[in-house]
Amino acid sequence: MAAPLPFIGKSDAWPLLGLGAGIAASHPALAGLVPGVAAMPMVAGCAQSLAYHQMVRRLNRIDTKSVENFILKSDDAFGHHMGPGGIRLGYTRDTSTPLDIPNQFLQRHTAMVGQSGVGKTTLGEYILWQQSIRGGGWIFIDAKIDADTRDRLAYMMRLLGREQDLYVMNIDQPSNSNTYNPLLIGDPDEISSRLLNLLPAAENNPGADFYRQQAGYALTVLAGALKSAKYRYTFNDLSILLQSDKALEELERMPMEEKPKASLKLFLNQFKKKDPKGNVAIDINRVKEVLGGMSGRIALFAQGKFGEVMNTYAPEIDLTDIVVNNKCLYVMLPTMGKDQAALNLGKMILSDLRTAVYNIQNLKSWQRPNPPFLAFMDEMGSYTMAGIARLFEQARSANIMLLPAFQSFSQLASVSPEFADNIIQNTWNKIFFKFASKDSAETAAEIVGMTMKNIRSVSKGESEGESTQSLRTNPMSTGSAGDNVSESWREMESYKVSPDQLRALGIGESIIVSGARMFHIQTPMMVHAFPEGRPPEFAVTRYPTQVAQGERCLDLEPRYRDFLMQVTEDAPARVAREERELSAKRSPVGDITVEKDLFKPEK
Repeated sequence: MAAPLPFIGKSDAWPLLGLGAGIAASHPALAGLVPGVAAMPMVAGCAQSLAYHQMVRRLNRIDTKSVENFILKSDDAFGHHMGPGGIRLGYTRDTSTPLDIPNQFLQRHTAMVGQSGVGKTTLGEYILWQQSIRGGGWIFIDAKIDADTRDRLAYMMRLLGREQDLYVMNIDQPSNSNTYNPLLIGDPDEISSRLLNLLPAAENNPGADFYRQQAGYALTVLAGALKSAKYRYTFNDLSILLQSDKALEELERMPMEEKPKASLKLFLNQFKKKDPKGNVAIDINRVKEVLGGMSGRIALFAQGKFGEVMNTYAPEIDLTDIVVNNKCLYVMLPTMGKDQAALNLGKMILSDLRTAVYNIQNLKSWQRPNPPFLAFMDEMGSYTMAGIARLFEQARSANIMLLPAFQSFSQLASVSPEFADNIIQNTWNKIFFKFASKDSAETAAEIVGMTMKNIRSVSKGESEGESTQSLRTNPMSTGSAGDNVSESWREMESYKVSPDQLRALGIGESIIVSGARMFHIQTPMMVHAFPEGRPPEFAVTRYPTQVAQGERCLDLEPRYRDFLMQVTEDAPARVAREERELSAKRSPVGDITVEKDLFKPEK
């Protein structure tokens, strides 16, 4: 409750002094005399001045408290839906009523916006805890390496008896990470689209758009050929194919279905020319001119720690399987140390999630995840792309709830203005934490909406007067002065929540909009009682996997040195070396042995 208004202030000193003097002068003993005549207007003026200053003080108090320690009235909650029917987001500030959002609204997705360090991740973990308790699955894409968060999630799953449902992708610690290869998921068009997300956007750039089309065509053809030949491949294999004419030529000779073979031949013909001996061969330099940029980006995932996690033919992480079977995946993106590659990985995972949505839409309704699967994408603005907007339009039908979190609306607008609008329009629920940006606060206030409010205004007027009585024996003049205060009310449209109020929210405090309802809530803090004061040391759970029967592994790695040499050789030297190799089935190169035939025949 607000403190009572002080009656006496500095501005009241002279009015109070005048009021006291006027009261004294109005004594009956002074009736008819000059002091007595002047007393009444003096008393009235001083009283008006005191009333004016008191009213101004009250208005100033209201303006100050509107953006400091304020509590807004929340609409009626939806009732109890915590558990299988929904998820609790917190408690209203005005009545401490639990706010449970039903699944039917959560499946229309939720946007979480606010500056760093105000409680977005805390609320996200609170939601993940509930999702895990009710047996649901989730993916948490974290735009940072945070071992504490990983350990808390792992301990949570252990307490619930679900440690076998948890997968962790940690590029920074490959030995403590499950393996992942998105090149093995989806048809050739989906794989090509996933890889194209690694390239910069081609908006209003005809040259860049042409390059994307060429790269997309090449990747679709290569993926289709390898799939038809029943070969599994990695980023390393694909990178070698895009840099070696020898590898491409031998891929062309592989047995495969007629249509993908014809597409491959047509694609490679544009890069072929005659060598000095009149033989037709692929000009690898021309391949690099068209696909060199794509090859470089693919190679980022084939090297170092990325390669240890992603160069696998039997990956443990299958996102469609995780969604359908209510499993959980925590993704740790090393955005600080490996900025570009980490952000590209985030884009690839989102693209993979889009493929999972497509696969689940083809299932019967009873085969889809229940309760709905949750995708929490923390700091999504740092790794998103325009094409992911389709995910928000389609995920609901696959029983998937999307929860993107970002710091400002400008992060989304940087992708494209249309992208920002799509995210806002396709999220039924909005959670607004404290804003640092004035523009974001104003945008959020507009989203919350307007209402009609009664606005009070106060005006002040001053008057002075003097009169002289010349007919008296002793001429006497009188003077008067006073303040005039008036108060008025008018109805006008204003924000339900002002931008200043959104910028003044406390830590863990948020304004939630669900449809037409608005709530002012506080998110509860989760306190973990770890044994010995800290969580148990994390150890990734391994899941036995194997290559499907009838499929083979491309495995170009053993011949990489041979391919590298071919790339750097000039044409005559390469031809001479190949002629020498014809005389022998095997030829030593350095400390490895090179097979004449790239693809080993099945036994």
